[in-house]
Amino acid sequence: MWWTKKNTIGRRAVGVGVTAFTAAMATTLLSPKSANATPPRATFQVSEDQFRPLPGTNPPIMFADIQGGGGTEGGAKDGTRVAIHFDVKFRRITIATSRQGAGVTGGTPYGFTVGVPAGTPGGPFIKCLNEGIKGMSPGQFRRLIVPPEYAYGKNQVQEIPPNATLTVDIQLLSIASRA
Repeated sequence: MWWTKKNTIGRRAVGVGVTAFTAAMATTLLSPKSANATPPRATFQVSEDQFRPLPGTNPPIMFADIQGGGGTEGGAKDGTRVAIHFDVKFRRITIATSRQGAGVTGGTPYGFTVGVPAGTPGGPFIKCLNEGIKGMSPGQFRRLIVPPEYAYGKNQVQEIPPNATLTVDIQLLSIASRA
C-alpha cells in the first residue's frame, strides 16, 4: 500500500526538495541577465537655439524636430487620421502620456483626425496637437513649447495651473487618409 513506511518519502526530504526547487526558480527568474525588462525611454536634450516658431500660430508654438525629418511641409495634413505617442509636461514633470504602462507594447497610441477642433469627437484633446503634427512624417519625433492659448488657457487641469506654458513631445506613428 502507498501509505506504508517503505513506500513513502519523509517530510524532511520533501522539504529539502521544495526548498532547492524554489531557490533554483528564484535564481532563474530574478537573475538580472535573464530579465527582459523594457529599456528606459530615451530622453532628448534640446537647446533653446534649436526651436523655431511654427508657421500659422500666434502666439507662436515653438518646435524642434528631434528625430526624423524636419520642417512643416508634407506629411500629416488636415483631414488625415494620425496615431501618435505623446508626453505632456509641465515644469519637466510628465502630466499626461500615451506611454502609460509602456511594458512590451509601448503603451496605447492616441489617434485623432488632423484639423478637427480640439475637444470634439475625432479631434485631439488639446489644440497644440492639431498645429504641431502638421508636416510630420511617420517615425518623426517633435518637441513643442506650447503657450497657454494652444494648451488649456485659463483653465486649471489636474496639476497644470491656469495660463501655463507646456512642453509636449509628439512621436508620429502612422498616417491614414480619410476615405
